[in-house]
Amino acid sequence: MIEYKTLVKRVLDKLFPSAEERKQATDVLVKYGGASWQPEEDRVRLAILKLAGKSLDQIQYYTVQACRDYRNVLASAESPHQMANPYIRKNDPDRYAELVEEDKKQYREWYLGILWGEGETIED
Repeated sequence: MIEYKTLVKRVLDKLFPSAEERKQATDVLVKYGGASWQPEEDRVRLAILKLAGKSLDQIQYYTVQACRDYRNVLASAESPHQMANPYIRKNDPDRYAELVEEDKKQYREWYLGILWGEGETIED
């Protein structure tokens, strides 16, 4: 199981080595999660970072989007292959299962690449 709170902090440290920029990014990210209808704040914040990268403007954009409907941000970050093939679950369950695994692997490789450098992979 992913420890999102720790992972968000570590990814922020890597994306924003400058304390000033890291604080700016954090100040935007904490705008998500304050309301009772905004669940899984650290998971959503990590998804925002994946989609936005090092762009403070994009962090702002995806944070606003998450405040409107966090599910869209999670789906875009965690399940891009599944989102690109909306009918595949019903039409081709075997291919859908492959896409689920591809999305999981891609997400792991993204955060491992941030934490330990590009090109790092994880084998199941």
